[in-house]
Amino acid sequence: MPDSDSPADEIDDKALLEARVKALETDLRQKKEIILAQHVKLEAFFGSSIDALVQMDFDGHITGWNEQAEKIFGWSTEEIADKKVVDTIIPPRYRAAHEQGMKRFLENGETSVMDNVIEIHALHRDGHEFPVEISVSVIDSPDLQEFSAYIRDISERKHAETVIWNQANFDSLTGLPNRNLFLQNLEHEIRSCDRSNQSLALMYLDLDRFKDVNDSLGLVMGDQLLVEISKRLQKVVREIDTVSRLSGDEFAIILGNIDDQLAVQPICQELLDSLSRPYQLDNEKVFLTASIGVTFYPQDSKNTEGLQRSAEQSMYAAKAEGSNRYIFFKPELQQRALRKRKMIGELRKAIDRDELEIYYQPIVNLQSGKLQKAEALLRWHHPEAGLISPTVFKPIAEETGLIAEIGNWVFYHAIEQAIRWRELYDNDFQVSINTSAKQWIDEAAAMSQWFEHLRKKDISGHAICIEVTEGLLMDARDKITNRLLDFNEAEIQISIDDFGTGYSSIPNLKRFDIDYLKIDQSFVRNLDHDQNDLALCDAIIAMAKKMGIQIVAEGVETENQERLLKDFGCDFAQGYLYSRPLPLADFENLLTAWPDHDKSRTAKNTA
Repeated sequence: MPDSDSPADEIDDKALLEARVKALETDLRQKKEIILAQHVKLEAFFGSSIDALVQMDFDGHITGWNEQAEKIFGWSTEEIADKKVVDTIIPPRYRAAHEQGMKRFLENGETSVMDNVIEIHALHRDGHEFPVEISVSVIDSPDLQEFSAYIRDISERKHAETVIWNQANFDSLTGLPNRNLFLQNLEHEIRSCDRSNQSLALMYLDLDRFKDVNDSLGLVMGDQLLVEISKRLQKVVREIDTVSRLSGDEFAIILGNIDDQLAVQPICQELLDSLSRPYQLDNEKVFLTASIGVTFYPQDSKNTEGLQRSAEQSMYAAKAEGSNRYIFFKPELQQRALRKRKMIGELRKAIDRDELEIYYQPIVNLQSGKLQKAEALLRWHHPEAGLISPTVFKPIAEETGLIAEIGNWVFYHAIEQAIRWRELYDNDFQVSINTSAKQWIDEAAAMSQWFEHLRKKDISGHAICIEVTEGLLMDARDKITNRLLDFNEAEIQISIDDFGTGYSSIPNLKRFDIDYLKIDQSFVRNLDHDQNDLALCDAIIAMAKKMGIQIVAEGVETENQERLLKDFGCDFAQGYLYSRPLPLADFENLLTAWPDHDKSRTAKNTA
């Protein structure tokens, strides 16, 4: 039989084995090349990652460190190699917690950070801490036991969040908490009071005549003043108290841990005293006061809305009583506010319901005795309250913006009467119309319609005299200046009402071509027995005469007052000596019966 293990068979087996070995070598080489390529790719990926990759073994030694880790931590790969994480990039305040967490994981696998994204602070090589976002994973196999941490520097994001939060919660000018943060603080203090069974005081503080500073010195000076005021407020209150700026010149103060309401009184007085001290703004010395309203939790209200309402009502009450004072909330203030709110709603309907009426008070020429002028005075016939004086409803009309509509209504009705009386009684008869500063400041554009109305009626501007306050002449705004000049151009005469009670610039009297000054009745009333008022009236009349301005004396009640004013050279007078303000029909009866009235002309024009 032939031998099965012949030399030829052995050669074939050897060749086959060699071929298999070569094939295995080729396969291993290809797999090695693939693994190497993948490793290169991974190194390139981790090297270019925006996150730092930090790897460490279960003993805490660093085993991996990419290029981004070098950038955010300041350690090079060579420097950090084999150092412990706890000694390099973990801040000292976190190290004990890190060690305890590592121990728990190695003992029982418990961990609170694995596979979660958390925010924490890391440590730079130079010693400063910075915020990071970190995600940790673990490899635990017989061949490899390792932690991998992906770490992102979020310093810029946190800075942006801080900037946004500050903008949302702090006043950019003074650095005080704004209304948003104030409300959060108030809620927090209320909860604190509930826990401690104590009270808190909420103060609303509004600056008196702050607008005058802005108007006269400019907004930059006004801002300087607000910064100084915020500093003074913070110096008076305690560190635990909160001072906030709610709006332009309105501040709020929260006083916590109040045991006795009486203890708040000296704080209020100290605030007023501090704010009333002069302010040196560049070369200008400014004097200012404030009005403060105070309310208490939980005595006055048990929620933030009620507390704010009570504090605001008290503040307005303090301002109404003369400013530079503080007032604690009382329930009647709330009732007053409710009545005011009701009146606002009713005033809006008064024009449509034909509840408004103009009364007319005669203005007499002192030298001739003729009744040549009348002042139009608005009255409101309320269906329930009866006749309401403008001193009551005018501030409400100004506050709500209704003054423009009411002012227009008065003008159009008064001009119709002026036309009628010029036709019936006197070609030069004139009606004076009071105006509010609000009409000039907020609604000045509507007054331009008055000029067009006069042109349509083909009547001289002299048929109307517009009465303004002294303060209006001091207003530096272009809108006011241009409007006053527009009235001059339309030949509508201008009178300064209550002259002597405010402040006027003599050059402005000439600049705006003022036609009349009305001496306030408080001076006229005392002419009989007060030498100072006597001298003042004489001086005002003499000054006006030299400037070509005519004088109207208000509040004339006695013949002796009339005689003195006439001797001084006063041009016109009005007051109870001649007549109270009268409804239209009664005033026309007075016109007809006036001694110097041309009855033949009346008969001719009424025939």
